[in-house]
Amino acid sequence: MQHNLPGSTSFGRLLFRFLWPFQYFRDCSRGSKIERVQNYRHNRAMRIYLPGFIAKWSALTVASFGAGGVFEGALQLILPATACFLTGTWTLLVSVVLAVAYLWLERFPELY
Repeated sequence: MQHNLPGSTSFGRLLFRFLWPFQYFRDCSRGSKIERVQNYRHNRAMRIYLPGFIAKWSALTVASFGAGGVFEGALQLILPATACFLTGTWTLLVSVVLAVAYLWLERFPELY
């Protein structure tokens, strides 16, 4: 039975909001100059949350590579190890993108 209470959200939605930081940022490449400046200022204000997201994605990276190492080394299971290593590579890429975005927003106070 599903409850439609005013404050209830599904577990999948909460997990998505917990892990995916890109929903909190705005596109600075579209709109008028005033809108782009406002969007960039919004992104600079939201940059304080990026280190937490970087830590989450880095933990996922370590967990994925660790699980891949266990599957490959102790259990001799190649297919699950490959899946873990691929997932670890993708999570590492997300961590790098978040780190670059954080450094960019920290370094350049005004883009326009």
